Amino acid sequence: MVKTTIDIDDERWKKFSIKVIEDYGGRKKNDVIEALIEAFVEDTKLREALDDWMKQLEKQAKKKSSP
Repeated sequence: MVKTTIDIDDERWKKFSIKVIEDYGGRKKNDVIEALIEAFVEDTKLREALDDWMKQLEKQAKKKSSP
Protein backbone atom coordinates (compact mmCIF):
# COMPACT_ATOMS: atom_id res chain seq x y z
CA MET A 1 0.00 0.00 0.00
CA VAL A 2 1.21 3.49 -0.88
CA LYS A 3 0.28 6.77 0.75
CA THR A 4 0.63 9.85 -1.40
CA THR A 5 -0.17 13.54 -1.38
CA ILE A 6 -1.74 15.39 -4.29
CA ASP A 7 -2.72 19.02 -4.76
CA ILE A 8 -6.37 19.46 -5.72
CA ASP A 9 -8.40 22.63 -5.88
CA ASP A 10 -10.38 22.97 -2.63
CA GLU A 11 -13.72 23.47 -4.36
CA ARG A 12 -13.18 20.50 -6.70
CA TRP A 13 -12.29 18.26 -3.72
CA LYS A 14 -15.36 19.43 -1.83
CA LYS A 15 -17.66 18.65 -4.78
CA PHE A 16 -16.01 15.24 -5.23
CA SER A 17 -16.35 14.44 -1.52
CA ILE A 18 -20.02 15.41 -1.45
CA LYS A 19 -20.76 13.34 -4.55
CA VAL A 20 -18.99 10.28 -3.14
CA ILE A 21 -20.89 10.59 0.14
CA GLU A 22 -24.20 11.00 -1.72
CA ASP A 23 -23.57 8.02 -4.00
CA TYR A 24 -21.61 5.60 -1.79
CA GLY A 25 -21.76 6.83 1.78
CA GLY A 26 -19.10 8.22 4.05
CA ARG A 27 -15.51 7.03 4.13
CA LYS A 28 -15.54 5.69 0.55
CA LYS A 29 -13.31 8.27 -1.16
CA ASN A 30 -10.31 5.96 -1.10
CA ASP A 31 -12.31 3.16 -2.76
CA VAL A 32 -13.61 5.52 -5.44
CA ILE A 33 -10.15 6.93 -6.16
CA GLU A 34 -8.71 3.43 -6.39
CA ALA A 35 -11.48 2.42 -8.83
CA LEU A 36 -10.81 5.53 -10.92
CA ILE A 37 -7.09 4.74 -11.06
CA GLU A 38 -7.81 1.16 -12.10
CA ALA A 39 -10.21 2.35 -14.80
CA PHE A 40 -7.58 4.78 -16.08
CA VAL A 41 -4.96 2.03 -16.30
CA GLU A 42 -7.28 -0.46 -18.02
CA ASP A 43 -9.48 1.70 -20.26
CA THR A 44 -7.95 3.20 -23.42
CA LYS A 45 -11.11 5.19 -24.21
CA LEU A 46 -11.03 6.78 -20.77
CA ARG A 47 -7.39 7.83 -21.27
CA GLU A 48 -8.24 9.26 -24.69
CA ALA A 49 -11.17 11.21 -23.23
CA LEU A 50 -8.94 12.55 -20.47
CA ASP A 51 -6.30 13.52 -23.03
CA ASP A 52 -8.93 15.48 -25.00
CA TRP A 53 -10.13 17.17 -21.81
CA MET A 54 -6.58 18.16 -20.84
CA LYS A 55 -5.95 19.60 -24.32
CA GLN A 56 -9.09 21.72 -23.96
CA LEU A 57 -7.84 23.00 -20.59
CA GLU A 58 -4.51 23.93 -22.17
CA LYS A 59 -6.30 25.85 -24.95
CA GLN A 60 -8.39 27.72 -22.38
CA ALA A 61 -5.29 28.58 -20.37
CA LYS A 62 -3.53 29.91 -23.47
CA LYS A 63 -6.55 32.08 -24.34
CA LYS A 64 -6.58 33.54 -20.83
CA SER A 65 -2.85 34.32 -20.91
CA SER A 66 -2.92 35.86 -24.41
CA PRO A 67 -3.01 39.67 -24.61
